[in-house]
Amino acid sequence: MSPDRRPPSSGILLAVVGPSGAGKDTLLRLALEALGEQPRLRLARRVITRPPDGATEDHASSSEAEFQASERSGAFCLTWRAHGLAYGLPCEIEREVGSGALVVANLSRRSLGPAAERFARLAVAEITAPDHVLVERIRQRGRESAEEIARRLARQVPLVLPAGTIRSVRIDNSGPVREGAERLAAHMRELLALLPEAVEV
Repeated sequence: MSPDRRPPSSGILLAVVGPSGAGKDTLLRLALEALGEQPRLRLARRVITRPPDGATEDHASSSEAEFQASERSGAFCLTWRAHGLAYGLPCEIEREVGSGALVVANLSRRSLGPAAERFARLAVAEITAPDHVLVERIRQRGRESAEEIARRLARQVPLVLPAGTIRSVRIDNSGPVREGAERLAAHMRELLALLPEAVEV
């Protein structure tokens, strides 16, 4: 069934993608602040095999063994691996989308294909910046050496939008962050306008 023919109760998954250092978490935080209280808007809380560090997104931390057990039990609607870590979206996210909400999730570009197969209405926001900006931002985190940063950037893959993507935007976040955040907020407003009038999640 094509996205345009989904029942009106169907919500949307907004996949926010982009390389490390692009500023996805910052733009998401500022865009959500700009939008204010939105009963139809949800921010997905990912499960990651990395301890919380207070510097990146609020996520649920898991050991590799715990993650694999959850994966086997069907606790996730989507999983992927990148840079030695495992990432998962809990199944409750699929239920929220199915109930008519706009759910925003930080995904990998490689996970867009599986996401499109799982969620009939998929939108994408690509956050990017020039390589020299990415290198400096990653370096400031202090978690990786120069060689590790170079390898990370070398593993980047181009964005390929899955067939049926209903909306997409590309945001260059090398300038003032407020400008990038407003573009992301505007993208979310457009998607919210595509949702049904009444949503119960």
